[in-house]
Amino acid sequence: MSNEKEKLLNLEKEKKYVFHGSPFKLKQLNPNQGYNYNKELNKMVEDGEPAISASPYIDIAIFRAIINPHNFPFKGYESAFGISRFRTTQKVLENLKNKKGNVYVLDKAQFYRFSNMEWRSSKKIKPIEIIQVFSNDLPENITAIDC
Repeated sequence: MSNEKEKLLNLEKEKKYVFHGSPFKLKQLNPNQGYNYNKELNKMVEDGEPAISASPYIDIAIFRAIINPHNFPFKGYESAFGISRFRTTQKVLENLKNKKGNVYVLDKAQFYRFSNMEWRSSKKIKPIEIIQVFSNDLPENITAIDC
């Protein structure tokens, strides 16, 4: 385990923070329109109002910081996650070496609970800290999605 992940685990235990993962390093996070895949419509649809999404679980933030279309801009990219379940394509798993991202440590008091694993804020937020993470910080239980 890296020092970065250990630090994030300690912050997670405090329960005062939520975490946002991104391949980008920004001074401020701005609300963006979120999308989810709708199986019935077979397309991406808007998911609520524009917001900053964050999680009280660092593994979700690390997963999103590293496994995303920016780091894997090839055809066939796909990923999915839950509180303790992470999935992506075999091609992504084979190309994780040297991938990195950023986890934003954010004040939980500026967010509202949206679900068990997601908190949201509709305001611009400056992070308390930005911690760079690497592929070896990813959760160990990532499984391959059959394509």
